[in-house]
Amino acid sequence: MESETAPLSSDREFWEGRYREEDPSSPSPGPSPAFTALMEDPTLVPPTTGTRRALELACGRGGDALWLAARGWRVTAVDISEQALTTLNERARRTGLADRLRTRHHDLALSLPEPKAWDLVYANYFHTLADIDRDTILRQVSESVTEGGLLIVIDHGSSAPWSWEQCQDHPTPEELWRSLDLGGDWSPLVCERRSRTAQGPEGRTARVIDNVVVAGHNA
Repeated sequence: MESETAPLSSDREFWEGRYREEDPSSPSPGPSPAFTALMEDPTLVPPTTGTRRALELACGRGGDALWLAARGWRVTAVDISEQALTTLNERARRTGLADRLRTRHHDLALSLPEPKAWDLVYANYFHTLADIDRDTILRQVSESVTEGGLLIVIDHGSSAPWSWEQCQDHPTPEELWRSLDLGGDWSPLVCERRSRTAQGPEGRTARVIDNVVVAGHNA
């Protein structure tokens, strides 16, 4: 397991505070159901005996990254919060996955991860208070996806009552796909709204919507 640090911006303070406030005794986050459903779809991710490489943007405490690593992927996980990455690295060591995980303490508003031949780039709920051009970040990172590889973006299509981000004007999946502007080498494989039950504080639950976009890099 490797850990690297890149330049950081003022958005760091919000996320560091958010992760420090979490109860250390609370259960570790599992993978996103929307993400695992996509990755377990053989029409999107055919079985292979080879090693595949994935890049996760804004990984948080790394439920998705660890889920992928447990299935043989080599994962680079990027986040602005050092606290979140510390938690992720500790979980990787405890679960015997440290050799398949590399973390980067990195601010995407200032610089991008080094280009590599990624089989998968994904961003689950990549949201920020900073005024950054997220679409451009995703488009630039996607340039390193191999032919036949995937770009997965999962965004909030609605807000839970307890959410810190109470947006009332969420874009549609179609608007998300158009905003990525990936060009003719990419095809939309999934572009839809999916409903799920969100778990909140004090045992609260709510039905929420995810916008799910999967783009395939044409071979």
